[in-house]
Amino acid sequence: MREITLFWKRARLEETDIAPLLKIVTSLEFLAYIKRTPRDIRMLMKANFKPRKGPKDLNSLYFLEVVDVHHTPESSDESYVLNLKLSHPLSNFNARTGGTTAAPGCRLDGEGMTYTIQGGNIRLRLVAAMAKLVAKPDRISARTLNLASAINTGPLSAKQLKLAKFAYDKGWYDINKRIRISEMAEELKIARATLAEHLSRIESIIMDDLFGSYTNFKISPDEFEMFKDMAVEDSENLGFGEDEQFKKLLQNMHTAMESEGVPEDDNLETEQL
Repeated sequence: MREITLFWKRARLEETDIAPLLKIVTSLEFLAYIKRTPRDIRMLMKANFKPRKGPKDLNSLYFLEVVDVHHTPESSDESYVLNLKLSHPLSNFNARTGGTTAAPGCRLDGEGMTYTIQGGNIRLRLVAAMAKLVAKPDRISARTLNLASAINTGPLSAKQLKLAKFAYDKGWYDINKRIRISEMAEELKIARATLAEHLSRIESIIMDDLFGSYTNFKISPDEFEMFKDMAVEDSENLGFGEDEQFKKLLQNMHTAMESEGVPEDDNLETEQL
């Protein structure tokens, strides 16, 4: 089981389809799912609004609908608790994978939007690809949730994981210990070259999984067509195909895809937890 956190700064969000939301709320935090299907996601959200704005203003957005107000703040240090229906192409796809879910604590605030999702590695990569098309994240963090899951679903086989842990325990990755590979090979009773080849392969797999899986990957034309077709189909079924902000999302997706073959030099930060 893996977890990735995608973060977009407010300046980048201003260029996306959710820009109108920034004029309504000061903060919005995901608390829990109430119901979750690809076209009907209902959730509890904690919300704080800008002056002269309130829950009913969220209904002006194509992707949000207020179902119920569970709590109305009685003082300035309290927040609304809302039952919201969400139907955005990114959240719909997250629900549609059958193996990824948003984590409580996803939020929009003064810094930007943080979207944390959990699931299997392959499905998370697909959600990250969809997110990259909607708006390229300014920062992506990734981590394995627990060792037991990593053994069964992680990038390394059980034997590779055992060998990597042996090398780690011996200090192979601690520059101050200066352990020799020949010493480890002798203890394992295998050839030095064989051990070196195994460790090199393990390091390549880990680097690709931790960094390449969610940041430095290319979105294939087939994946783009799948994401676009799903977004358009949802818009037709739910009646927001003519919404100007939805059209902006589609345009951003096309622009992002066109730039896939062009090296980008913006400041994407990658942080490994």
